Amino acid sequence: MPPDLPSARPGERRRAELVRIAIDVFGEAGFAGGRIDEIARRAGIRRPSVLYHFPDKASLYSASITSVVRDITRRVLATEEAPTERLEAIADVWVDFVIDRPSAARLLLRQMIDAEPVTDAESDTHLRALLASIQAAIDDHADPSAPKTIDASEFSLILSSTSLVWVATHSAVEGTLGLDTLAPHFVQRHRRMLCALTRQLVVATSEATEPDPPKARPFSGETPVQRSRSFQRPR
Repeated sequence: MPPDLPSARPGERRRAELVRIAIDVFGEAGFAGGRIDEIARRAGIRRPSVLYHFPDKASLYSASITSVVRDITRRVLATEEAPTERLEAIADVWVDFVIDRPSAARLLLRQMIDAEPVTDAESDTHLRALLASIQAAIDDHADPSAPKTIDASEFSLILSSTSLVWVATHSAVEGTLGLDTLAPHFVQRHRRMLCALTRQLVVATSEATEPDPPKARPFSGETPVQRSRSFQRPR
C-alpha cells in the first residue's frame, strides 16, 4: 500500500484517496475506459467533487502515474543502503511492489503499451532518479574494464516487463491455464527467478557481440526510384 498521510490536511487526504482509487480504476480499464463517475462512486462522492481536486481525467491519470513511479523510486533508492547485492535487492523490492500493489502494476503495464502515454514533469523527475540509482547498481556490479553494454533503461525494461505481465495477467492466466501467479509459492519462485536473472543480465550483455554492420553497396548511379523501376516486370 502507498504510505499513509496522517498529518495531511483534509483536502490533501481527499486527493490521496482519489489517486488511490483512480489507480485501481485506471489499472482495470486504462485511461480510455476509466471513468470519473466510477472513481466518484467508489469514493462515495459526486463527480463535481472529483473535478474540484482534479480538473479533468488526464490530470487525475497523471497524478496516478506519478504516485506509482514515486513509490517505486522510493523503494529502489532505499536499496542503496542494503548490505546485499544491490541488483538482487532491486529485484526483491520490485517483486514486493507488484505483489503489494497489483492495480499499480496493471496501470504501469497499460502505460508502457499505450501508443500515447500520459506523462508529466514530476513523474519524469522521479523516473530519472530511479534510472540513475539503477545505473549506479549496474556499474558497481559490472567489470569496470569491460565495455558498458546495458544501461538502466534496458535493464529496467527486461526486469519490469516480466513481473508486470506475471501480475497483471493473473486473472486471465488463472482462468485459462489454471496457474495462480499470485499464490505464495509461485511468488517466491518468481522472486528467485528475477534475482537469478539480475545476476546474469550484466554478464550476458557484456559477452554479447555486436553484429557486423552491413556493407555499403557501390553506388550504381541510379536513384532509389530508378532502381525500383528497373525491377518492375514489363507488361
